Amino acid sequence: MGASSGAAVLLAALAFSHAASAAECLIEKATYREAETGVELVFTAASGENTPVTHGFRSEIGKFKLNGHVLFDPEIERPIGMLMNNCPDGDVTGATIAACTVWKGIVYAVDETTGRVDLLPPEGAAAPDVLLLPGFGPAILQSVVGKGMESGPWDVFEFKGCAS
Repeated sequence: MGASSGAAVLLAALAFSHAASAAECLIEKATYREAETGVELVFTAASGENTPVTHGFRSEIGKFKLNGHVLFDPEIERPIGMLMNNCPDGDVTGATIAACTVWKGIVYAVDETTGRVDLLPPEGAAAPDVLLLPGFGPAILQSVVGKGMESGPWDVFEFKGCAS
């Protein structure tokens, strides 16, 4: 077996162990990382009962500590993620939310083994291998968060680890 064959086997083994660790982690304990900039999405349990929020997450981009959540939109039957910067607490809607929202879009899950793209699974399910957040990078660059960044994050976040 040549060196390149051995490297291919090693890469395949690493990919398999990466996928196995994602499958062993619940989505609400998962951390995802974007490869180019290192931006991370750290998922947490949703905010509680009697709320439309299905997932919580946070991210740090530069000096900004951002909070996010996912809500299931019954009209389009898709999970809608929102990443926000300094939104006020409490029952706030409309223009106030729009002003502090850095990114908003559908959250997709990708299975690395099959290439299948699906919707973000509910809390309590295994963490997906990859998350796809369409338009995330351009939204970051167009916001106050992206000012001064040479390049923005891509829209693809790979499973990095699992909180205990």
